[in-house]
Amino acid sequence: MKILRVNLTKGDAVFEDVKPEYKVLGGRGLTSKIIADEVDPGCDSLGQGNKLIFAPGIMAGTVFPNNGRLSVGAKSPLTGTIKESNMGGAVGQYLAKLGIKAIIVEGVSDSFVYLKVSKEGVEIIQADGLVGRGNLDTIEILKKKYGEKISIISIGQAGERRFLASAISGTTPDFFPRMAARGGLGAVMGSKKLKAVVIDGSGTDGIEIADPDGLKAASKALSKGIMQHPLIPALENLGTAFLVNMINELGAIPTKNFSRGRFDGAAKISGEHMAEVLSKRPNAKMKHRCMAGCLLSCSNVYTNEAGEVVTSGLEYETLGLVGSNCMIDDLDIIAEIDKLCDDYGVDTMDVGDALAVAMEAGRIPWGDGKAALQWVKEIGTEGENGKLIGNGCRVTGETLGVKRIPVVKGQSISSYDPRVLKGTGVTYASSTMGADHTCGNALPSPANPDYNPSAPTGQGPVSKFLQAFFAAIDSLGMCLFASLPMLDMPELQKDLVAAVSAKLGESLSEDYLMELGTMVMKVERAFNEAAGFSEKDDRLPDFFYEEKLDTNGSVFDVPQEEIDAVYQ
Repeated sequence: MKILRVNLTKGDAVFEDVKPEYKVLGGRGLTSKIIADEVDPGCDSLGQGNKLIFAPGIMAGTVFPNNGRLSVGAKSPLTGTIKESNMGGAVGQYLAKLGIKAIIVEGVSDSFVYLKVSKEGVEIIQADGLVGRGNLDTIEILKKKYGEKISIISIGQAGERRFLASAISGTTPDFFPRMAARGGLGAVMGSKKLKAVVIDGSGTDGIEIADPDGLKAASKALSKGIMQHPLIPALENLGTAFLVNMINELGAIPTKNFSRGRFDGAAKISGEHMAEVLSKRPNAKMKHRCMAGCLLSCSNVYTNEAGEVVTSGLEYETLGLVGSNCMIDDLDIIAEIDKLCDDYGVDTMDVGDALAVAMEAGRIPWGDGKAALQWVKEIGTEGENGKLIGNGCRVTGETLGVKRIPVVKGQSISSYDPRVLKGTGVTYASSTMGADHTCGNALPSPANPDYNPSAPTGQGPVSKFLQAFFAAIDSLGMCLFASLPMLDMPELQKDLVAAVSAKLGESLSEDYLMELGTMVMKVERAFNEAAGFSEKDDRLPDFFYEEKLDTNGSVFDVPQEEIDAVYQ
């Protein structure tokens, strides 16, 4: 395995040996370690000093289940903190099969370029014909030029314009975009004038595995255990959209800019209703794999009545934040907004929260999906409304004079109200990367009936455990949803550790996941502290502490000492 270092100022690309301390890392663990080692925490996130890292997970390209996620790391222009965002698709597996442990992008090009990476080497190519185009056009142009044995990383117009909510796209095997959406990392890619990266994975030699038979056996046992979990049928049949009715029933779905916990129109945007709608439409799919080796097929392909593809991967977070939080109950409108966000390259979560804030300011009527769609279209045309929401929820709220702005460290809150799911609220507050449910979402589970997600105490230790667990999962490159059964069936963690041990040829302890995740959290926390962040930044917006939620009459009342203890 090698590190590919691309200096866009010099216009060169070189392969480097992997440092000994990096050999057992991958994904989030590797991106964060490289950022911590090479980036000044006080640098301008959109300047020369920042670096952009792409790293497949430790298990990428192997028979390990759901192994293909790619981590993207940098100092975030949205939060000012260290940031890792990850995506599904084929990119991570292709890079691993090329023997590339990470790509480090540094410097700034004089004009927009793209990279072509293959077994023959690396080319830096002028991107004249791609500039100003969205991700969908960019993908089609590059696929036509290089064929279908490639995967593509790209940014849309939002990244080129350095909008703070901009995202980075990576393609699935069938060339749908998947987004590393959070933290504005598309703006970092745009600031370096890097439009795309084409990875040609053909003719590769495969992955270095210390014990292939051991990896195969452990992966088979882990896969079998994952598929026995009761959550899996819902994910297979409805995707993440199954959460709409579940979280609405809990009274925790964000509604009308987090002023309510239940949405009267939830049934109209639910996974169950989506399945009914798509069953009648040509070319639609409720099951779709975003990467090879996926056990769950929890993605979808959403088409219109004529059978034309609108979007792929209409997920719970988009349904909650563009849907219920904006009081929009029209699935077709939400799907169109999702398509535009993917094309322009923006985070549907920050944009959804920004739209709700604009509605609270009276700029858009509540529930007016067509008006919301017009605002999103302005991201592509660089209209004033598009500039607002393209720069995220905080910029939108502060510009419009709204007091209730649901962000932590500049990043918008996910689609779970922290006054009901208080462990998730602790994660929002204390995560190294701003409000981010994927860092540790504390949901109730029948396998853990003693856990009360709405209790005011005991949430800190739960969040601390989950944050370490998911930091490790992100480092492996494993899909979050495939990892969830291991929380309820901890015996499966032994199979996971055995698989990683067989891949690396390392003797790993039974506490490997917690040790790895804790190390990652410490690296990230140290970077943030050097950048000027402290415990005073680990706070939710005031209204969560002051306004009682209608569904349970509760505020967010977890003691601050318990939140602070997460990193003590």
